[in-house]
Amino acid sequence: MLHAAPTSAIHTDHPKPVQPPTSKMTPRLLNKLDTIHHIEDAHVLHLSRQVEVFMQLLPRDNISLHPVAAGGVVYLTKAHLGSQINCTLGLGMKGLVTSNDIEQLEALHTTADLTPSILLCPYADQSALQALAMRSYVLDGFLNIYARSLHDIQVEIDPYMSFSEDLTFGPEMIVSRGAANEENGSTFIHASVAGFKDDGRSVEVLASLAESAVLRRDTILYFAKIDGQIAGCGAMALMETQYGKIAHLYIDSTPPNFRGRGVQRALIRARLNDAKSLGYDFSTIHCLPSIGTGRNAEKEGFGLAFTKPMMTKKLD
Repeated sequence: MLHAAPTSAIHTDHPKPVQPPTSKMTPRLLNKLDTIHHIEDAHVLHLSRQVEVFMQLLPRDNISLHPVAAGGVVYLTKAHLGSQINCTLGLGMKGLVTSNDIEQLEALHTTADLTPSILLCPYADQSALQALAMRSYVLDGFLNIYARSLHDIQVEIDPYMSFSEDLTFGPEMIVSRGAANEENGSTFIHASVAGFKDDGRSVEVLASLAESAVLRRDTILYFAKIDGQIAGCGAMALMETQYGKIAHLYIDSTPPNFRGRGVQRALIRARLNDAKSLGYDFSTIHCLPSIGTGRNAEKEGFGLAFTKPMMTKKLD
């Protein structure tokens, strides 16, 4: 099921991570072209690996991904998984986008019986937005992209992974890591669904999204516990782009009865310390503007890199 990332290290001399200092992600750093491409390439890689897992889980459902013009990738799964999974990323990051390029993208969606949606990086070539406007795309939401340098986190690098050492946060909370076994995978799926099921999505969809994290070879699972009970969970994907290593924190989930007790902040802090211990120097979090994840990320040293508009084809 779950496979630990290679050359991993979690240093056991730091069982109680301290709060990271104020973010070093200055606006100047976040606007550097290499940093922007690093963040966007990691988003493309993250979703590619997620969709590749869905291709394994649902081999008869014609799930696919397709490179398109100017650096874009189209992801086609099942409509009920939502527009953050069924979308296009990277469009216009490598040059000019034409109306014909968008037409080809739309043809892929027509074959899959899906409505085209593009998560557009605001640093994409301006021709991308112009081509989308020409073909009647409208704004249908936003996704906030947070980023953080890990250079200021003081931990040592260790060449070995250990899942046995829990991290403590105050007198009542610990964070543990999920080893590669079926019991942890099942526990993670159940805990993830428990934290998300009040947002209107079906249990089937929530379980599928959690299972896609469990089965990824680049992902480590995390569990926050209060008084021995699972109070929340999250995952960390360890990836590498041409610009460097990046740790993406995702699928954080806290059940209603444990909210407001610092669960997500503890999960974020634990993963940041582990990422730095593993030799990673950069981290990202994606979230909708309407939820509290962004506030928690900022408290743990993240800065808002940019906001992506979701552009959706207007139906006649």
